[in-house]
Amino acid sequence: MSTTHVLTDRVPLLDTEPPAFVQEQDFAARQYRGRRDNQEDYYAFADAAEPEERSLERLLLVVGDGLGAHAGGSVASYIGVNAFVRAYHEQDGSATWKLKHAVETANDTLGYITNRMPSVAPPMGTTMLAALVTSKTLYWLSVGDSPLFLFRDGELLRLNADHSLSPLIDARAERGEITAEEAANHPDRHTLQAALLGLPLLMIDSPPDPMPLKTGDIVIAASDGIFTLTHKALEELLSFGKHTTADKIADAIIFAIRRINYDRQDNTTVGVVKIA
Repeated sequence: MSTTHVLTDRVPLLDTEPPAFVQEQDFAARQYRGRRDNQEDYYAFADAAEPEERSLERLLLVVGDGLGAHAGGSVASYIGVNAFVRAYHEQDGSATWKLKHAVETANDTLGYITNRMPSVAPPMGTTMLAALVTSKTLYWLSVGDSPLFLFRDGELLRLNADHSLSPLIDARAERGEITAEEAANHPDRHTLQAALLGLPLLMIDSPPDPMPLKTGDIVIAASDGIFTLTHKALEELLSFGKHTTADKIADAIIFAIRRINYDRQDNTTVGVVKIA
């Protein structure tokens, strides 16, 4: 499934006033199909500026990772992401409320479509990760295992919850019930506890307050294909990329994943936002 940048039409307050975030320079995304038959990830950037703000003063990045074992994973991520973006723009209110309304709408949309499919078909499903970024703050909402990272002062930190079984399996290893190697190679490690399937959403990671951002921060929203790179490798890569543009950072991450040439490489989407 091809991707798109969904940039809503806005008029800056002054004709000479540039947008707050500049595409490719300050924000960019890249994808890699990996060894899969189809690209089941889908992403969108959207201008989320309020009426009194400059164009792209608030940037919304949404990433959906369609479930390959379900009907039309690529269609599910496409429908889910676009329903999310539309629903976010259709409502007034706080950023946290709009994000939650958007994910509920996207989930309901997938449920409606599933209910109109033949009863033998599995439900359409996708994970969902949304990051609402300004020059000073970061809100997010996530359902599933797609990671949201913050790179700051040479350190990479995962911000959002992992709704796969990985945290539960790692906890067993910490308690000594299984070895670290058994945990790392556990067959159920990537099984999801939550996703958008049209069913009630019991696990949503959406902090009520934003995370403060500062100049030099790099925000990365990705699908789980990025985990081909170790945490240390991604951290080192970003330390070299902090003086370049968002598109170059996204290109470098995808290049590093392709270079590993993992024989079971999953679809990968990498969205990057730099705070100048």
